[in-house]
Amino acid sequence: MTTIRHESGSTGAAAEHKQPQRGADYFDAMNAVFTLLEDAYPLKFKRAFSTDEDVVRAKRVWLSSLREYTPRRILYAAKKALDTSKFFPDLSDLRALCKLRYDEVGLKEPLQAYYEACYAPQQTRAFPWSHIAVYLAARATGWMMLRSEEQRVAFPVFERNYEILCNRVLEGEDLETSILKGLEDSRHKEVTRQAEEAAQLQQRQTMVRQGIDPDNGSSARDRLMKAFEQG
Repeated sequence: MTTIRHESGSTGAAAEHKQPQRGADYFDAMNAVFTLLEDAYPLKFKRAFSTDEDVVRAKRVWLSSLREYTPRRILYAAKKALDTSKFFPDLSDLRALCKLRYDEVGLKEPLQAYYEACYAPQQTRAFPWSHIAVYLAARATGWMMLRSEEQRVAFPVFERNYEILCNRVLEGEDLETSILKGLEDSRHKEVTRQAEEAAQLQQRQTMVRQGIDPDNGSSARDRLMKAFEQG
């Protein structure tokens, strides 16, 4: 099997990805896809791609067409094609299988999720949403927009946010864990902020006790240091 390789100095589609590792992941995925096809359909594969040049050319065309999807998703689609296709899968088959199917992970279609968000009696995480992605998409869109704007205005915004979240779920991310991590990070930042404010307040109080104006910039700091040295 002839493979295609990522080169950091290449032009075209590969050059659009500034991080070489990400480009390499795509090339590895495409090489794996063609290996699967060749192993599963050796005769049909040979008829479709009779020379090594044909294989390399096809890989680059397929890679360019499927670049909007993640390497993991592309490989998933190829494996799915082997299970479901009656004929030798082509590029259009893989594109169709790469597209997000909400029922794969227990998600509602975007319009159904939009209606759920619009008519939910509560706007909190505690409400029993069909999936947390609905709540997060609604929160990102804005509750006011969902309640006050017409569907033709609000739905495209909600749909974009919802699809981003659904793709994260599809890639195996646990949104609940992400929320908890975000809360922990926020709490950590708040504790750090409070500690810094307390330290600044203590410094100001010390300066005042030493008869130093804490708002007098560097001169105040110099006088404070001298007071410490003398004390």
